[in-house]
Amino acid sequence: MPLGHGTLDLREDSDGTLSVEVTRQDTYPVIIGPGKLDTLPALTEGLGLTDSTFVITDTDVADVLLQRTLDVFRAGGVRAEPIIIPAGEASKSWPVLQSVIEALLSRGVKRRSVLVALGGGVVVDSVGFVASVVMRGLPYINVPTSLVAQLDAAIGGKTGIDHNGSKNLLGGFYHPAAVLIDPELLRTLPPREIRGGLAEAVKVGILHQPLFNKLEKLDPGTPYDIDALTAITRDAATYKMHLLKDDPFERSLVRLLNLGHSFGHALEAATRFEVYRHGEAIAVGIALATMMSRHRGLCDAQTADRILACLDHCGLQVALPSSQTAATWAEIDVIRRIRNGVLNEVLPVSIGECVVVDEVSHEEFRAATDALAAVARTFPPRATAGQR
Repeated sequence: MPLGHGTLDLREDSDGTLSVEVTRQDTYPVIIGPGKLDTLPALTEGLGLTDSTFVITDTDVADVLLQRTLDVFRAGGVRAEPIIIPAGEASKSWPVLQSVIEALLSRGVKRRSVLVALGGGVVVDSVGFVASVVMRGLPYINVPTSLVAQLDAAIGGKTGIDHNGSKNLLGGFYHPAAVLIDPELLRTLPPREIRGGLAEAVKVGILHQPLFNKLEKLDPGTPYDIDALTAITRDAATYKMHLLKDDPFERSLVRLLNLGHSFGHALEAATRFEVYRHGEAIAVGIALATMMSRHRGLCDAQTADRILACLDHCGLQVALPSSQTAATWAEIDVIRRIRNGVLNEVLPVSIGECVVVDEVSHEEFRAATDALAAVARTFPPRATAGQR
């Protein structure tokens, strides 16, 4: 299977200008199923990636999955070398990625070496970035181990690192050679990580009613229902790719998949990426967008109630603490810059339909935060992210 193959066409216009047309086509499998980790050696061999293998993971995942993964490769006749980075959002930084690049170079990485990203969103985003810049492009395989990564971060070819306190400010699109999603790996996670991942599923579910219906019926008392999580992951990943099919490189700055991410990313940055898991912040962002939509009359009370109840059902916080409102709003200008000066906020209209509005005002934001605080008081008591 060719990696990143394409064509270049050249023509000379009447005025002597040379017009160049370049196309690139990436073809790769997304494999989803319990127990699929054991197929990694066969996958790399089938892709023709047999030169050398590097498994890049973080300290948390290394404790529970690295040796098992190395053993899987060894049983398949593949010698894989590990590279471990510190766990946490702080590793999505240029200094940490430099250390990974230096480790690869010192161990003799070659143009057809394969990088295996074993971890959550931080790892898959970072490894994709490294793969895109070393030797102008190394093949890599995403093996996501968190629910957020399995149904979102590992899908779509986005790579990125944080810079100057802004999330994913540096990065690009560089698709993997394969994505291998084994929901059994979710058993290694604490329940909080499962809940955080469900926020990204709710986001896609608001755009895709069959998935939303599944989430409403999910039993929150059994966070490790692998059959249910497999179905949710498959639905979310499939519908995400459906939404990306006409604009896989996101040239348009108006994207429905940004639902909840304007204020979610702002909240993460406002709290220095230390208080909220990514999904927890996105849940608050979805709740804010829902309440703003309700206040504008774009969605009815029943739709707003269903969305907020679904977030709560999945164990997610919906209210933005008053101590964080000012700092969160202050970060919105960074989101605007990334989107070329316009916020392009996604607001739910009904389950299965959203619209994009250019801007929301500070007054709307404050009204939504106040209303959500009142709604949260009607839900069963739940620890905020900072208390977990």
